[in-house]
Amino acid sequence: HRRLGALGMSAPPQTVYSNDDVSFLRLIGRVVAFAIDDNFNLRQAEAARAELQRQNEQLYRRERELREVIETIPTMAWSATADGAAEFFNGRWLAYAGLSAEQARGWGWTFSIHPDDLKVLVDYWRTVVASGQSGEIEARWRRFDGVYHSFLFSATPSFDDRGRVVKWYGTNTDIEQLKRAEQDLRRSESYLAQAQRLAHIGSWAWQIPGRAALYLSEEWYRIFGFDPKEGMPSSEDRLNRIHPEDRARWQASIDRAIAEKCEYEVGFRILPPHSPVKHIHSVGHPIFGPSGELTQFVGVSMDVTESRQAEEERERLRQDLANLARLDRVGTMSELTASLAHEVKQPIGAAVTNAEACLRFINRDRPDLAEAREAACEMVRDSMRAADIIDRVRSLYQKGSIKPELVDSNELIGEMVAMLLDEAKRYSVTVRTDLDEGLPMVLADRVQLQQVLRNLILNGIEAMRDTAGELSVRSQFSDDQVLISVTDAGVGLPAGRADQIFNAFFTTKPGGTGLGLAITRSIVESHGGRVWAHANSVRGATFWFTLPPKRVVRS
Repeated sequence: HRRLGALGMSAPPQTVYSNDDVSFLRLIGRVVAFAIDDNFNLRQAEAARAELQRQNEQLYRRERELREVIETIPTMAWSATADGAAEFFNGRWLAYAGLSAEQARGWGWTFSIHPDDLKVLVDYWRTVVASGQSGEIEARWRRFDGVYHSFLFSATPSFDDRGRVVKWYGTNTDIEQLKRAEQDLRRSESYLAQAQRLAHIGSWAWQIPGRAALYLSEEWYRIFGFDPKEGMPSSEDRLNRIHPEDRARWQASIDRAIAEKCEYEVGFRILPPHSPVKHIHSVGHPIFGPSGELTQFVGVSMDVTESRQAEEERERLRQDLANLARLDRVGTMSELTASLAHEVKQPIGAAVTNAEACLRFINRDRPDLAEAREAACEMVRDSMRAADIIDRVRSLYQKGSIKPELVDSNELIGEMVAMLLDEAKRYSVTVRTDLDEGLPMVLADRVQLQQVLRNLILNGIEAMRDTAGELSVRSQFSDDQVLISVTDAGVGLPAGRADQIFNAFFTTKPGGTGLGLAITRSIVESHGGRVWAHANSVRGATFWFTLPPKRVVRS
């Protein structure tokens, strides 16, 4: 039990001893002390040696387990000394980089960093080492096959009892897939924003409690005139942006959708600052929670101002075109006066002749009542024929909307051919008809179809006024449509501008208005048909138009 001396052990200043390390060193001290003690107890020495062996085996097992963990974890792990020089890399790290431990130690690992990222990464690592605090940074790291991936470099310090950094531990995490996903997401968001801007559609989401906005797209802010830098506008601010006359209707649509837990669709006007009134069409879709409770609405708001204005403009043009059509009909009355006078003169003359005959039969000494009655009947028929001619021509220029009726296309063609026959004869034009007797009836405005046929037949006659020839009007049933064609042998379609002939105000006639074919197309399309033209192979042109049939049972 005499103090013989002291046993000292030393290590680098940065060495950190754990509790197990301290116990191990104390055990060594006891063993040495016992070894030099004259009264050393052999059994105690054996026990001490056994304990030492057990602790050695435990430390070895723990070290092996720790190394297995480091080598098998699905990440690249490393450690560095207090000054930042790398000293250890796990197998996964070395295999990915294609470097040996000797090549990577110290600052050799920087060899595999992308040249454009190297300086930024090294400067940041030195800053972290100097600060003694954890840090992380993104950089591109080269794989063994030369391919670069984006990685997140993370480092955490280990301290001794005095708070000094003794070692650094870190990981490299492959974030290439995440970076690509972020790029794809940003690209998709950019495309979506551009698409919304082109379509004038803003998307949004708002929650039921307080009706507070959860999300408002960039285009929504632009449409409604809010500044996204000022944050999401409140429900009151959004309501105030709606036109006062439309707020109640808008509010009723929202309240009904919440009460019935259903979608809603509503149109309204808004008053953006420093901007004219805008027309908005909004559609909302309900979102439900896990228990089936209504939690929010998502949807879109579309700026339909331009389409509304275009619709109003189309309606105005339609009215203008209808007025022009009426004026066109009125203007042609001068051309039809001669034909009308000729057609009416004949039945009126016949009526006068029959009236005179009737008087002669009555004024005889013995009145011939049978002959007088026959003459009177002929006079009535002649008068009715004259009245029918006048009504038929008058219908061409009467203003007003005529209700659609079932029309026999062949009968209508016959009427117009008869009406324009004198006009054709004036220019030595022969009119021929080829009519399909099995045509179904069409539901149409009779007066407007008269105008279509008159325009096309007159165009054909005028096209042959200097050359004469034959005008052919044909009807047939094709592709479940009534198909009518007017073929002339005139000057044909204007070269290079055939696709413009149905445009308003386009004309090749001196003094022409350029409205006849435009009005024709408008009428045909309003009846659900279409009209077109093509040049004939030899001479002239053919105009075609279709009409949807109305199936009826003929008695």
